[in-house]
Amino acid sequence: MRKIIKFVLVVIAVLILLVLAMVQWIDRTPYTETAHYKAWKEQVADLPVQTGACRVGWALENITPAQPAPLAGYGKRRGRHYETVHDSVYVRSVALEIGGGQVFFVSADLLFIPPKVAEAVEKKLKKQGIGLKDIHFSATHSHSSIGGWESTLTGELFGGKYDPAIVEFLAEQFCKAILASEQDLAAGKVSYSEVIDDEDVRYRINLPGGQRDKEIRALSFMKNSGEKAYLITYSAHSTTLGDDNLQLSRDYSGILVDSLRPAFALYMAGAVAGMGPVERGNTEFDEARNQGLSVLHHFLQRRETVLGDTLVSTRIRIPLPEPTARLTRNLALRPWVFKRFFGDYAAYLKVTQVGNTLLLGMPADFSGEIMVELDEYARKKGLNLIITSFNGGYVGYITADKLYDSGHYETVTMSWYGYQNGGYFTEISKDIIDQVTGKQTK
Repeated sequence: MRKIIKFVLVVIAVLILLVLAMVQWIDRTPYTETAHYKAWKEQVADLPVQTGACRVGWALENITPAQPAPLAGYGKRRGRHYETVHDSVYVRSVALEIGGGQVFFVSADLLFIPPKVAEAVEKKLKKQGIGLKDIHFSATHSHSSIGGWESTLTGELFGGKYDPAIVEFLAEQFCKAILASEQDLAAGKVSYSEVIDDEDVRYRINLPGGQRDKEIRALSFMKNSGEKAYLITYSAHSTTLGDDNLQLSRDYSGILVDSLRPAFALYMAGAVAGMGPVERGNTEFDEARNQGLSVLHHFLQRRETVLGDTLVSTRIRIPLPEPTARLTRNLALRPWVFKRFFGDYAAYLKVTQVGNTLLLGMPADFSGEIMVELDEYARKKGLNLIITSFNGGYVGYITADKLYDSGHYETVTMSWYGYQNGGYFTEISKDIIDQVTGKQTK
């Protein structure tokens, strides 16, 4: 009997030690008192500005695999492969050259831009003198496109079994599109537009007092020859197709960009955290079509303003705390456990400014609620603001701090960088806004 008791006590002790080694209390230190906040404030530097003649060009490449691949987007699919191709998926690039500077706006019909793909693209383009600071990545955020691009446990949960051949294929197609858009450069101009679309986005967190980002924001590129291209952003998640769908598809953004032909168009997910589409239709593909056509209807009512020929294009590393995975309101897995299961990547902010329009590329699902606040802040300083998500890195969801203890999926399962992370990213964004408008914050 004593041996049994001793054995049980040893097991209990081992379990307690394991829990202590793997679990920690969530740190609720105000972000303004943290080391990463101080590091951010110390590193903000001047942003390089280019001026001169404007040239624009664009191209696309098909990224539909030759054979069925895992579908990414929902853990419930358990990495199942798509059965048919409903509509092919692409990577699209718009090249913009102003004076001695250039930027490539690159969006793919993927859940996000996988870090491994971004790294491979960087290596492939190094000889051409193109770096990640020159590429403004985003994705359509389709939850019915190809996976297989991440080797971590959670990456395989949401994206299916890792296949390095998929990473290589995607990187190769990305590079082809980027270089082809550069070859297509011709004299032209860039315009900005925005229009309210109150009909096609809902607040999906289902808590009182939530705000929606209701604006369609866009850049229009026109060559002197008359050819046109559009970069369109909107905040509604590309989730009209659910987890039971096993057809490869671009979701509603495919309907939107196809309907703009013969003009070239690429779609970038905007501030999508907390924002869902409005499902209307008898089937999910009806819903995708109705969503895409309704967004198109509003987009066509916009008014464009030609932008000045100035360009800022850079990439800034974001200091972050150690990542954790929340378990309860106050407990989380320790950073070493998080990195084992989720991976460990540096985070960067992509800063692109064209005339008086600033684009911030976020390494996250960025909050539509925070976007509302930042849009007003930028507008008061005479700046148009576009925020895009999924810039080639990924740090989970960036949500408003008031939601941190709401218990929602976005603020528990996908909140990886802790308490007041929303406030921190809000201040980062305001710092850049202040910087480009010539008014540094203290």
